[in-house]
Amino acid sequence: MGLKYLKNVSEALLVTALMAFPLLAQNARVEVGKHSRAIPKVCESVVPASIPAAGAGEVEIPALVKEAICKGAGDMLIDYTFVTNSSKRAKDKKGEVREERTTYEVFIPTLKSGMHTRGILVVTSHNGIPVPPKELEKERLRAAERIEKEEDKIARATPTPTGTTANSVQGMLPLGMYTSTGITREAFGVKRGSVVLSVQTFLKTCELTLARREQIEGRETLIFKFAPRPDAQFADNEKYIAQLGGEIWIDARDRIVSRLVGWPVSEPLLAAASAKDSEATNKSAPAGAAGERPPAVYVEMMRLRERIWLPRVNRINGADYPTLFDGITTDSTSTYSNYIRFSTDVKDVKLEPPNQP
Repeated sequence: MGLKYLKNVSEALLVTALMAFPLLAQNARVEVGKHSRAIPKVCESVVPASIPAAGAGEVEIPALVKEAICKGAGDMLIDYTFVTNSSKRAKDKKGEVREERTTYEVFIPTLKSGMHTRGILVVTSHNGIPVPPKELEKERLRAAERIEKEEDKIARATPTPTGTTANSVQGMLPLGMYTSTGITREAFGVKRGSVVLSVQTFLKTCELTLARREQIEGRETLIFKFAPRPDAQFADNEKYIAQLGGEIWIDARDRIVSRLVGWPVSEPLLAAASAKDSEATNKSAPAGAAGERPPAVYVEMMRLRERIWLPRVNRINGADYPTLFDGITTDSTSTYSNYIRFSTDVKDVKLEPPNQP
């Protein structure tokens, strides 16, 4: 990829749009990996669940959950660049609500199978103020140098051994990629709390009950109520899930989670979300159904023209629920759009037109 690659891409971006990839407005980073084989471990031995027509039989929910975990276990995100707006809302020491918005570009080094790396991020605007063109170009050039070094290291590295060959594994292929969003609270360089939002954890630890079927953007969607299982075990940064209830939407055709939304179910937590804070909720961030209180967690996926699913929205709302997330009291939302897939070879770089869901 390297310096020449990034210069070519930079010229194309000036004609189209600025691409970005944040996790959070603070300590933003993205870690990505490429599977060492076509069928990930969570897809081994997974078979299609039975989803009869409405009124014609019961949906095989346990089998569908396994399928939904597999369908979002891909690594397709490393092939794309896109625009994302990362917003953060929190109260300062005076009790006043403060908001920050940051946009990033991301460049991900080319990975071998079985390799992991961290993406290269470049800030393009902050609180609606674009980075000056000359400064932005300098940052892109610095990013190009970092990419060259990273790809050099990848070229010399040995991929993680698979232990089995792709031909010996039975299962199904993913159709998308769920991302894992995290926030860490630090004081004087010491970690004081953290939270992680992962679709897979909800699928593995919650009981699903089919509530209804709907047509969403022309696609049949199964909408399940979820509740954490009493015996579920959670990592420290995911213990908040035990206090939530909500909905998980699964696309009936592609068997992948298209939306997850959760709210606290305990009265003390609900009381902590004041009416004033609810009214101050970032209006650009997703809420629940009309008239609902703001969600504590929210994930939404989008289906691209290539028929794969990638993130559209990730939200962790500690501002409205300040006692839920291990001391995290910010409302952090990342929205993604304008995915563009890169097709590259040794001689040139081709930018395909933006995808539509």
